[in-house]
Amino acid sequence: MIEQSQRRVPMPVAAASVILLVAAALPASMMFTTGPSMATGLIGVLLLLALAYGLWRGSGRARFWTTVFAAASVVYGVVAITKAEESGLLQMVGAAVIVGLLLVPASSRRWFHDLPAEE
Repeated sequence: MIEQSQRRVPMPVAAASVILLVAAALPASMMFTTGPSMATGLIGVLLLLALAYGLWRGSGRARFWTTVFAAASVVYGVVAITKAEESGLLQMVGAAVIVGLLLVPASSRRWFHDLPAEE
């Protein structure tokens, strides 16, 4: 067996980070308009990039805030569905997948709690 000096990011955490990076495309598209939408888009992009980077590095704070924002996104998705907006369902599913990837798999929990891997 080859000894590794660095830990590898577990697949569920990597997938959640990629989903956040893809989700940054929506606020990035808002940045190309003028006015307050540009500032809102920039803040959204920076927040999503910071959360994705924090997840990749194993930050417990990034995991906490990603979970909080994803849970809020699910609630907002429920409200959007009741107003007959089609993006609400996609938003809910994406946010639920992120929460599931960060909280359910044992490899994700070990990544954020810095526990030794089981052999």
